[in-house]
Amino acid sequence: MEPVVEPVVEPVVEPVVEPVVEPVAEPIVEPVVEPVPGFLGGDDEALLRVLCDDAPTRWARNARGTTLSFRMYFEDGSSALFKPSQLLSHSRWEAEVAAYRLSRTLGMNHVPPSCPRRAAREDLVGAEGVTAEFRARLTEEVQYDSDGMVYGMAMYWVPGLREEPEIRSGGDWRWWIAKGGHIPEGHEADAAALSDLVLLDWLTVNSDRWSGQQIRRAGSADGPLVFIDNAAGFSPSWEGLTGAVWPVFYKAQRFRASVVERLRALDDGALDELLGDVLDVDQLDGLRERRDRALRRIDELLEEFGGDSVLYFE
Repeated sequence: MEPVVEPVVEPVVEPVVEPVVEPVAEPIVEPVVEPVPGFLGGDDEALLRVLCDDAPTRWARNARGTTLSFRMYFEDGSSALFKPSQLLSHSRWEAEVAAYRLSRTLGMNHVPPSCPRRAAREDLVGAEGVTAEFRARLTEEVQYDSDGMVYGMAMYWVPGLREEPEIRSGGDWRWWIAKGGHIPEGHEADAAALSDLVLLDWLTVNSDRWSGQQIRRAGSADGPLVFIDNAAGFSPSWEGLTGAVWPVFYKAQRFRASVVERLRALDDGALDELLGDVLDVDQLDGLRERRDRALRRIDELLEEFGGDSVLYFE
């Protein structure tokens, strides 16, 4: 009798199923954008709300200068310069607004805040201190519209602005922004500000910077520098003015790193959005050309001397 052989039953081996591990999403880290400091470290937005929107409590003629301008006083105690559209070619209020916006976008904080604003004929004619002769100029030179309104600019009136110019064209400050130049103790902030100034004046082609008292100090003899009177900038015939502006910029060899970085980021679209309402096409084209020329010069310096020497401030 044959033995009964039980069949061998293979054990059932369950397949090993690897657990599904959901990928962990990397946290999205937003780039840290350093805030651009306001005018002399203040709050530009608060100033502009008053300049652009608040009704003045009174108007007065500004007797300084050859252009037609006024002083606006506000309830909070602040005041502003108002410059209307007028026939004098060297008094372009749009250039003041454009210079402020450009400087602010580049991280400079020495140009007083300004914005476009309209005014009524009766406000100007009825301002304090308006003489018969001045009233005649208001009739002949101010460009009112059919409703008796005029476009212009309101610019923050800097309190405590010293009368005498502190920086002159031929001063020792030019060595402060040259490679290897010695910066006297206590003038480090001045040196950085003047480096900003020569770049801004080239970009705006402001050939009028050194003709008068356009660089002042606020508050005290060692107060911060303020760059006023930028109305001569953005000339349509700017190529003929480069001889007065380019050599000053060309000799500068030290710049603020953050300003150069922001200038590189200021592409054509950004310029159109920033200044398209106050500059025309030709003025914007000229600014683009000067931006590119400035960056080429800075890149030449970087190649020759290196970043530590050229991007010296900050």
